[in-house]
Amino acid sequence: MTDMSEDLLHQAAPPEEGVNVERLVVDEEKLPFEENSIDLVISSLSLHWVNNLPSTFMQVARSLKNDGAFMGCVFGGDTLFELRSSLQLAEVERLGGLFGHVSPFTEVRDIGGLLNQAGFTLLTIDADEIVVNYPSIFELMWDLKGMAENNCAWTRSPRIQKEVMMAAGAIYQEMYGEEGKIPATFQILYFLGWKPDPSQPQPAPRGSATHSLTDLEKAIKEASKKK
Repeated sequence: MTDMSEDLLHQAAPPEEGVNVERLVVDEEKLPFEENSIDLVISSLSLHWVNNLPSTFMQVARSLKNDGAFMGCVFGGDTLFELRSSLQLAEVERLGGLFGHVSPFTEVRDIGGLLNQAGFTLLTIDADEIVVNYPSIFELMWDLKGMAENNCAWTRSPRIQKEVMMAAGAIYQEMYGEEGKIPATFQILYFLGWKPDPSQPQPAPRGSATHSLTDLEKAIKEASKKK
């Protein structure tokens, strides 16, 4: 088990009896593991804090044994889109410009491309959305702060002015609110990739197919007629 915070490592629930767990303080951008030494790497909602994802993915691939798996989840690009747009509109209205107050998140296509570039095969990527309702923008911001999910961008504005916050709250309610509540969308991307190994399924040679998609379409139509 790894984390950049030693305190968080020791806040994790104790393992089941008989399960040995080693807790290591590790920077995800500087993995200390030996090459071909790990069977499985799991990452849970922390990769949006990584500045250099391509490097981290390649380090994970290097650390895995052949046929080892890398699986995890990360916040997707649509996460907190309501909050982002409300703050942007409020700042344009009150300040004549906009600043980044919501962390940048990864798109589905980017995750697949980065895993592929790092050498992973047999990729599986899925997306899910979780919508949480809040009384107002203030409770949402307080919750994000409690989750330690403040904006991680280096170019972020140091604070949000009170008048901007008030305007953003009104815009949020007007654009997305319903029955006295506002929704906050969290898009979660789930991924799984494998380090290549000769034992894995391999694509058939190009041109080796004995039937075409046209043949398949005809067979489906004939089967439908018989019904």
